[in-house]
Amino acid sequence: MVISLDIQGAFDHLQYNSIRNSLDEINFPCHKIETLKDIITDRKVTIQTAQGPVSWSQQQGCAQGSCRGPMFWNLVANEIKSEEWQPNAHLQAFADDFIFAISEPSGAKLKATAQAALTKFQHWIDKHQLKVSTEKSTTILISRCVCSKWSSSKMG
Repeated sequence: MVISLDIQGAFDHLQYNSIRNSLDEINFPCHKIETLKDIITDRKVTIQTAQGPVSWSQQQGCAQGSCRGPMFWNLVANEIKSEEWQPNAHLQAFADDFIFAISEPSGAKLKATAQAALTKFQHWIDKHQLKVSTEKSTTILISRCVCSKWSSSKMG
């Protein structure tokens, strides 16, 4: 079974608290971590209105095309990538897309393994206030096909 999951607006919804917590978990020189934290600290959005400028604090969002956005996303995504999975469940990621490849010999075992993986993934999603895009996510069941040989007399 292959389960493809797309994170809805991943870069727009990436929480600064999630980034800060992920930075605390990596082994990196302290002064560089503090510099990265400064980038997402006390950010404000300001627009000009007829009554003058209006500002509010920004608590989430990294431009996908920015230099630091993918790095911040990877820091947070590394948490789920580093999880221990059941032996027949494998997680791969590319930017904000994730794929589980699950191989089990029986349908009941396949369902249980897939459910356990998706439950763990959902906990990570909830923790970081993200959402899976159901429109862009899919499941593909791949099974062995047992075919009998067709002779030319059966085809005609």
